[in-house]
Amino acid sequence: MINLLYPLPLSKICYNPQSSSKGVLMRKIPLDTLRTFDKDAISILSPKRLEGYEGSIERHYENLFLAFQSGKRIATLEIYLRNKLDFCLREIEGEDWIKSEKSLCLIKQKTHIPLPALYPHQILSSLMFGELIGLINAYGIKHYMFDLRDFDFRKYHWSNRNYGYINGKKVAFSNIDKNAIVLNLIRNIRNRAFHWENLFKVTKKDNGDIFPRLTHKENNSTIGVMPEMILEFLDDLIDCIGNEVIKECIRKGGC
Repeated sequence: MINLLYPLPLSKICYNPQSSSKGVLMRKIPLDTLRTFDKDAISILSPKRLEGYEGSIERHYENLFLAFQSGKRIATLEIYLRNKLDFCLREIEGEDWIKSEKSLCLIKQKTHIPLPALYPHQILSSLMFGELIGLINAYGIKHYMFDLRDFDFRKYHWSNRNYGYINGKKVAFSNIDKNAIVLNLIRNIRNRAFHWENLFKVTKKDNGDIFPRLTHKENNSTIGVMPEMILEFLDDLIDCIGNEVIKECIRKGGC
């Protein structure tokens, strides 16, 4: 806001032709000031963001590289899940399953065109990851996504279990339970990686024990993935698909 009691000199005031409010006066920023910002890496990345990396710019870029590596794998998993969902529901519900009232109520309209007016493949390709999981859950087909019967969560942190507790009794995770866990873990990793958030964050206890921050709770058991295990976790899920062409393409991609 311009202080009318102490108006700026005309040299410091300009009109913004792109402003939605005509006649708005804006303070000019000197070119040297802009260049000062551009030359300061801490300003570009923000001191607040770097606090999460103990002030290390190098660590911040290590995180971006991990996010980039994770993103390639998540993209493969997301494409797989979208098309596996479509394949399964075409078999179960028919070709137009995605245009049913049950499906459409879980999908947000993203353009001016109403969803029913779109082709099924157009609706499918527009699905956000949360909508994808919502549809998988709504139709009860989690167990068709991955065969995780031999999947061992202890690989990703020593505190993980392969069982939960129901009514106080220890119960081994079913394939459905394991799919629920991995779908939510993929979503958690995806949200952080695709928003350039800190994937290295962990929880440190007073006794020195370190626990993952990327977690999901299922049947009263918390399952997590440590930062150094993120890529291996995603690779293991891709291995569960069992497609050698996909695995070879990811390997050749230098991931």
